[in-house]
Amino acid sequence: MVSKLDGPTHAYMLSATGCWERYGSLEDWKAGLGGDDGIDTVQDLVDSYAAQHATNVDRRNRQSVAVHLMSLCARLEMGLTGRERRSGIGIWVGRDYPALDPRPAGYSITVADIARTPEPARPSAVGRMAVSTWSAWAVHHGTIRRWLEGQA
Repeated sequence: MVSKLDGPTHAYMLSATGCWERYGSLEDWKAGLGGDDGIDTVQDLVDSYAAQHATNVDRRNRQSVAVHLMSLCARLEMGLTGRERRSGIGIWVGRDYPALDPRPAGYSITVADIARTPEPARPSAVGRMAVSTWSAWAVHHGTIRRWLEGQA
């Protein structure tokens, strides 16, 4: 849980200002990650954060949640790399997606946990965040897999 602050938030994720600030506080760390492992970690963090902020039925939010959940599925179930998932998102984002209800009630690992984690341990913490975020959406896995296969 993050404190409620006055300040900027994301345009359509409607995250709490403190949550958006925590996410932003990781930018320098993310920029310093190199190689394919770094790209995988950054994509896992982006996907998890976006999927955890399914907050409204705005088309952009529905689309964001859908493509980031598809990316998590592609990583965890198909072994796609961060580079491959980024390419996929560029394709998947062109479709319209319905809101996924019900949404998870909460997540066991959030950006606040990642921000508190010492830098050397963050990549594995982000990996656990990706797994826990994907698991939280289990009721919708079938739908997300169909989207990923281009069947819906």
